[in-house]
Amino acid sequence: MQYPGEFRPLNLMMLPFDERTCLYNNEFMLADNMDSSGKAIDLASDSETAPFMASPYPFKIEFYMGLVCLEGSMKVSLNLSEYRLGRGDVLVVQPGDIGRNIEISSDCIIIVIAFSDKNFVKDADPGGAMLAMRFLSYNSLLHLPDEDLKETADIYKRMRKRVQQPDYIYKRELLVSYIHVLFCNCCQLMASGAGGGTVETKSRKMQIFNSFLDLLKEHHTTDRAISFYADKLCITPKYLSQVIYRASGRHAGEWIRDYVILEAKALLRIRQYSIQQISDMLNFANQSFFGVYFKKATGFSPSEYRNL
Repeated sequence: MQYPGEFRPLNLMMLPFDERTCLYNNEFMLADNMDSSGKAIDLASDSETAPFMASPYPFKIEFYMGLVCLEGSMKVSLNLSEYRLGRGDVLVVQPGDIGRNIEISSDCIIIVIAFSDKNFVKDADPGGAMLAMRFLSYNSLLHLPDEDLKETADIYKRMRKRVQQPDYIYKRELLVSYIHVLFCNCCQLMASGAGGGTVETKSRKMQIFNSFLDLLKEHHTTDRAISFYADKLCITPKYLSQVIYRASGRHAGEWIRDYVILEAKALLRIRQYSIQQISDMLNFANQSFFGVYFKKATGFSPSEYRNL
């Protein structure tokens, strides 16, 4: 059973906007929490951002985002991992990721570069794109050396200046160019930190793993059988299970279960649908089966979790 708009995602236009937010064409956003003197504005107490930053609920994000920490620290949850960001750390978020802010220091300074149209990186080098996909399949956090951090902050300021300039007519072209520079810098860092394994072995194993994750993001609400994903990849379920475990240290069934549970948790938290509707959305035979599946994974029944 299909439900139109079955999930309330987080898109660019749902983010809090104030004088520190700079938007281009409803598809590209620049934001920071610096005052006029460059000091931090406490996001946890700011009236505009506090409800969003302090929300206990996860959000399903449907845009690309780079979250750069200039000072202080923050802790976030992204998909099934927790990350602590300090000075120079960059968290890379992709459409379909589920994230939540856990804590943020009062002196934390962040800049956000977000866009909903993948064409902002459409001309990226294919080799770099493959490297980025492989890296981001197991880690969403990068660390920028001081020189790269300064360059990133400078590029952010230049983009912001041009977007805010009313008579500048080449805004999109400029933004695409700057995003490409940032992408290349990130790929350089990913390449230098890749390490380990032979190129051919690692490449083949990671290609299968990346393809599995792509399929899982698309189909986890309707298909939970390992055989489904193996068929899509034209390999046997046994071989897929072996490759996934060697690539990630986790079994394919665990990845499938955790994606389903992550989706279920977010749906339960927004309180827009009944448990029966959520059971149907996630393709369970009935509400009872969904309840058993959820409780086995979390220790709570769906209604208990919703009321936490």
